[in-house]
Amino acid sequence: MVALKKIIDSPTWISIFIGTVLVLWQQISGPLPHIVQIIFFIFFIFTTGIPHGAIDHLVEKKSAQRQSEKFNFKIFLLKYLLMMLFYGLAWYFLPSISLLFFLIISAEHFGETDIEKTAITNLWNATRFFFGCFVLIWLLLTHAQETTPILARISQNNSNVMSVWLASVALKKLFLILSLLVFFGLFYLSNKRQPILFDGKHYLRLLIILLLTYFLPLLPAFALYFGGWHALNSFKTIRDYLYAGIIVNDSNFRQNSWWQVWKETLPFTVLATVFLTLSGMYWYLCFQNFDPLPLLFIFLSIITLPHLNVMYKMNTSVLENAT
Repeated sequence: MVALKKIIDSPTWISIFIGTVLVLWQQISGPLPHIVQIIFFIFFIFTTGIPHGAIDHLVEKKSAQRQSEKFNFKIFLLKYLLMMLFYGLAWYFLPSISLLFFLIISAEHFGETDIEKTAITNLWNATRFFFGCFVLIWLLLTHAQETTPILARISQNNSNVMSVWLASVALKKLFLILSLLVFFGLFYLSNKRQPILFDGKHYLRLLIILLLTYFLPLLPAFALYFGGWHALNSFKTIRDYLYAGIIVNDSNFRQNSWWQVWKETLPFTVLATVFLTLSGMYWYLCFQNFDPLPLLFIFLSIITLPHLNVMYKMNTSVLENAT
């Protein structure tokens, strides 16, 4: 019973177990079959990755309630779609800048998830951002051989993008060391001015996840971090935000709260899944000679942007209440 409660509170241990099994499989039997990598990727993306962004409307509704404001789902959806449209046009007219912008906001978002419960200061903001930068650099540059052709396809061999990327690959050790040193320096200064409650188990799990990604191919490595760590931690933050008070006072609800939140994601998760499935079938039947990866990446980045905006407002609210 105690072990079950620990897993419920920290389901990323399950991710670590699955990742460890894959690494051991690879060490014993050789490279992971491509079909295994795809199954693993699909499992995490569709069970946690997509769902963790499918309840933004509930987060926005809760934020409005806490500020004694009215929530209009239609207006929320309209703003969501307009933001996606604006970013989609930016991808069409300014692809290189849009890609850079996406990487920057992704680094910011990853840092928010990984560095928890900090004060709202410029120094802590910089600390979280640089850690998110380190995570991106770690995932991409430690899998440079696999990332290069994917980036070439996404950017459609944009000369500026590829020249910057190849230069980064050539200096990957320097980038990794510098980004980590900058993070540690900022973390030390930030914690010295506004100390945080250091959750050693949280950072131990994060360290294990990142180490496991090093030994896995890019596809399962990204899925392990994004779905098996980032999305699950986002779920925890969302759960605590939506059910503040109930979780603390009702132990039975606490045990079922993960399932409660996940069920709320089903409508939009199913909608996204059906859309991607039908799009894939349409491409397979009509446009097999057309490379779908650039459009798929652009589509995923477009639907990610409004989610990052909602999560940023929620995390800011959480930090303000904590301080």
